[in-house]
Amino acid sequence: MTEMSYQFIAALDETQREAISFHLRGFNRANNAAFYQARDRPENAVKPLNFLAYDAEGAIVGGLIAETQFLWLKIAVMAVAEHARRRGVGRKLVELAEQEAVARRCRHAYVDTFDYQAPDFYRKLGYQLVGKLDNWDSHGHAKCFFTKQLA
Repeated sequence: MTEMSYQFIAALDETQREAISFHLRGFNRANNAAFYQARDRPENAVKPLNFLAYDAEGAIVGGLIAETQFLWLKIAVMAVAEHARRRGVGRKLVELAEQEAVARRCRHAYVDTFDYQAPDFYRKLGYQLVGKLDNWDSHGHAKCFFTKQLA
């Protein structure tokens, strides 16, 4: 093998990013071909799953941004306005997302949250802690990873 050189790059351009990703994609496809073939079929594309909660005046007071793919519901964001919390809004948003996910044949749900955000909320909804990264934000707060088996 020829001598290697290395360079720090603060910002990659698209060509550089693609040159790196190309190698990983090739490795992944060679080692998990069935998954990647299935993932590439249109019926297995990621499907958005989003819900909004409105107050009596029609203002948005909460929402859930998620997606489904294969057997998984992946919750990216769930938030409720402070004045609407502890009224079941968040619970209802998650329940609606889970119901739709089951209708899409999902069997599992995933969400991550900081330890100061909503770990107890998700525990109350039946989510199990499956991982934790201490000091994730470099200011003492842990990132918590939860999953739930759906009906």
